[in-house]
Amino acid sequence: MMRGCTLLAVLAGAMACARAEITDIRACGGANEWPPSSYYVRREGQATTEVAGYSPEVLAAALGGSRFRPHVTLLPFARCLADARAGQDIQVVMAAFQTPQRAETFLFSQPYLLLTPRLYFLGEHFPKGITIQGPGDLNALKLCGLNGISYGYLGPASEKVYTGAADYAALVRMLQARRCDAFAESQEVIAGFRMLGVPELSGNALVSAALPDVQPLKVHFAVSRQFKHAADLVADIDKGLERLQREQRLAGMLKRHQTAR
Repeated sequence: MMRGCTLLAVLAGAMACARAEITDIRACGGANEWPPSSYYVRREGQATTEVAGYSPEVLAAALGGSRFRPHVTLLPFARCLADARAGQDIQVVMAAFQTPQRAETFLFSQPYLLLTPRLYFLGEHFPKGITIQGPGDLNALKLCGLNGISYGYLGPASEKVYTGAADYAALVRMLQARRCDAFAESQEVIAGFRMLGVPELSGNALVSAALPDVQPLKVHFAVSRQFKHAADLVADIDKGLERLQREQRLAGMLKRHQTAR
């Protein structure tokens, strides 16, 4: 009887220990939305507070069975980055570009998404379109962008990007007011907004041009170096991403967030 009680005590202790090992983490994306990566669920055409997207789904699947349990929120992207750098309330930035500056404060997972940048502008302002053949052509344009977003992939032209827009509606208003000529964004993101029915980015007014010298952009999970379990978390994310790739699940996940529902 005593041995049975002892065994039950040991098992109960082990289960309690296992529960105690679960570590809750918080991941953020931009509140201005960035489909297919992350966005607010629509019901009857209206945005709710419920977050969905390829990045939250991949993060949850990659960490399935690990000690880490992710929770996702959307914040103004500059605040998302700042809070994640501190590593207290937020530990992970979803869909982050890896740059030397960010590498000083973040560890990066393997890439889990490739994006294709294009230049977007109003057709009525450029009836003959815009042709970009090299970096010099970008330098001749007034470019605008979103606050907190890195445009380093544009090369030297990135230094001239006016990143004063709080969201995509503001970007379009800047184009309409001729405060800038164009903005750069990935075609997958614009297609995602059109899928969601965002009016400013839908319709035929906004047209695009290829950026032939810009390579597809690799997207990562960025983990704050200030988080004490940062190395373990990145290792578990990478292990999970490798498993999802072996199981050929990533393409299906991405398709779910690129198809109108």
